[in-house]
Amino acid sequence: MLEKHIIPSVLCIALVAAGCGDDDNPVDAHHGEEHAEAIGLIIRDGGNGGAEIVRNESGKVSGEIEVGHGKETALLSVRFIAEDGDLFSPHTEDGFSLGWEIADESIAEVDQHAEDGAWNFHIVGLEDGKTTIRLKIMHEGHADFVSSEIEIHVSEDGPGEEHDHD
Repeated sequence: MLEKHIIPSVLCIALVAAGCGDDDNPVDAHHGEEHAEAIGLIIRDGGNGGAEIVRNESGKVSGEIEVGHGKETALLSVRFIAEDGDLFSPHTEDGFSLGWEIADESIAEVDQHAEDGAWNFHIVGLEDGKTTIRLKIMHEGHADFVSSEIEIHVSEDGPGEEHDHD
């Protein structure tokens, strides 16, 4: 009588244990893929000795990007903040790239050149006004991280160099 209950119980336990391996977990759709785990970012101004001009951490943004109408910023550099507070740049060879979304593209646009590096860019002031940008860590067609809205202020007498339209 005891055998009647032990054998089915052992069989059930064996089936459950075999089905719970890490390699076949249907809930973990990204198992084995690398993802950039950022909780925030900083933007540094290359024309100002690498000074931090924007910080987005814990959903709060301090600072803004300022540029003149018809001008472009000095080279801006973005670094992401890991959970432990360390700064990092995801590896482009692992499929990561910088993405962005500007709320009003009639006021400002991003100008990025391969020779400047994957995590560096300029903001070009097109019209006087304010808009916002969200920076993203893109990975294989989706965003691993999206920043809070960062203000861009474009003014007639704002900083920057004349923008070369090539």
